[in-house]
Amino acid sequence: MSKELISVDLQPEDLMKITAATGLVPRELVPYVKPAMEEFRNEMAAELGLTDYASMDKGELPSRQNGKVGGGMTKKMVAFAEAVLAWNYKNRVLLKES
Repeated sequence: MSKELISVDLQPEDLMKITAATGLVPRELVPYVKPAMEEFRNEMAAELGLTDYASMDKGELPSRQNGKVGGGMTKKMVAFAEAVLAWNYKNRVLLKES
């Protein structure tokens, strides 16, 4: 990554605080959101057997299939957020104990 795009070296706990406090993605990460979400969506669709999802006409798919892609993405993002929250909480608890 170029230095122009990354203005600060963010640690996971810093990123979580910034995002939680503002509800926004830090400016240096904004260019990566759309391509990352598109990649994630296509991976989720492939897991569901829709291997050419990126080039499909989504209007031709039943809403149930499109819903499964979005629902699967949401489920994985929530699980990831739970893991990050638990990791951060565990580290804070361990810091207090030491």
